[in-house]
Amino acid sequence: MIKNAIVTGSSKGIGRELALLLLESGFKVYGYSRTNSINHINFKFQKTDLSDVNSIDSIKLPEINKNDQVFLINNAGEIGVIDKIGNKKSSEIINEFNINLIAPTIFCNNIINFYKGNSKIIINISSGAALRPIESWGTYCQSKSAIDMLTRMIEAENNNVKAYSVYPGVVDTDMQLKIRNTEKTKFPLRGRFIEYYNNNELVNPKVIAQKIAYLMNNLPKFDSNMVSLRDLVI
Repeated sequence: MIKNAIVTGSSKGIGRELALLLLESGFKVYGYSRTNSINHINFKFQKTDLSDVNSIDSIKLPEINKNDQVFLINNAGEIGVIDKIGNKKSSEIINEFNINLIAPTIFCNNIINFYKGNSKIIINISSGAALRPIESWGTYCQSKSAIDMLTRMIEAENNNVKAYSVYPGVVDTDMQLKIRNTEKTKFPLRGRFIEYYNNNELVNPKVIAQKIAYLMNNLPKFDSNMVSLRDLVI
């Protein structure tokens, strides 16, 4: 049986590190993002702007043998414009929800429909922001909270689909750089995230990729479909 992984946001950060790790372990990987830097015989790339609904709707899924396993890793995400609700443009809100919620939901819907005869596992990258309001992260908190409900709905509606929400923790990505560079007037908690960086508390994306791969290869060990990677020791 061949294992296949469909990874959104495969161009950088956790998505890229996970794609590379899965390729090393024999997966066929299909990447969806705006850009690409992976060159591998078992990697297929489709240029996609996940903030654009029309682009999302035109996505073509790969043909996969019905005996093979399909993983969907909804990794792509964007914190968006860091500012309070009331100060944001409508276009910013729309784009942020498109990439953080609409695109993952469409991918889940299409994967479940298209690969009816395959074993399917969906891993949605969530965030601690799903669990509490964080000032100036309004759309990010809302969309990640909705991602967790999406995971629960998939489990409730489909006996033949496994779905997980994964909480990576504080990871050393471009998003963290953007947070640290935001004016304090727009993001009062900025100092805390600068401390994370200065105290070397940010986790390398490779470590997160290793933990996600461990989850993918050890699903029976996980009783809950809400998985905190910070608590996972491998």
